[in-house]
Amino acid sequence: MFAAIFILGTFALNILDTYNRLQYGVPEGVYLGDIPMEKKLYGEVYAIVEKENMLFLQRPRNAYLDPLTGQLVKEVYGRKIDIKATVKMIMNGEPHTVYKPVVIPLDPEITIDVYRNITERKSSFATWYGNGGRAKNISVAAAYINNYLLAPGEVFSFNSVTGHNKPGRGYQLAPILVGNTIIPGYGGGVCQVSSTLYNAALFAGLEIVERFPHSRPVGYVASGRDATVSEHLDFKFRNSTNNYILIKGGAVGYRVYFEIWSVPEAAENKSSINP
Repeated sequence: MFAAIFILGTFALNILDTYNRLQYGVPEGVYLGDIPMEKKLYGEVYAIVEKENMLFLQRPRNAYLDPLTGQLVKEVYGRKIDIKATVKMIMNGEPHTVYKPVVIPLDPEITIDVYRNITERKSSFATWYGNGGRAKNISVAAAYINNYLLAPGEVFSFNSVTGHNKPGRGYQLAPILVGNTIIPGYGGGVCQVSSTLYNAALFAGLEIVERFPHSRPVGYVASGRDATVSEHLDFKFRNSTNNYILIKGGAVGYRVYFEIWSVPEAAENKSSINP
């Protein structure tokens, strides 16, 4: 008896399924590329199109300056399938018709022209340092910042960009100033990098968002012109201009320097300041 009920129930479900496919499914002979879609229901079509999008998807990539070679690398344009529009097209397709997916182009945010338009140096600043682990840390931190592109309104965070307060970023033990005491610590010397960048940003007329002085004067910048950083203290500034700015910098020959570059504007004065 139970077997008979089961068979009748299965038969009824099959009839209902057939009715739904004929009434609400994809029309006869409709293809998505080489995939037959005939009589498929909405959920099935959606799953197929979603899977196709995973294979078709190409994410855009911004243009960038290679950190090792300094070479300008062109942007890559992306694409994806408009899943809802493609499903709607298939569900309402004409019988015996082959359709291609509806494609949405994905544009990169930063093109090579952004870099090509940055041709004017707005400011520069440099300081000098000595040997040892401190020199290594200064070089590492400066390298992380070199060729950093900052969009209009975007805030630069020294800690986020350099990662000097995170393990495994290439920093060594060197003297650091804690209160009025000098002790060894990883990343010792990066405060000279943040202070050098602070002055470059200051003379470029950028908005200083967050800056903390040392507990006592330091030897590499004038009094009141330093910017200390630590696990809990950051140095931040905002690109308060209407154009992208590019931060160039490095540590060469015991000299750490930074330059702020942007789009030429006749109304703005260039500034180049070195101690």
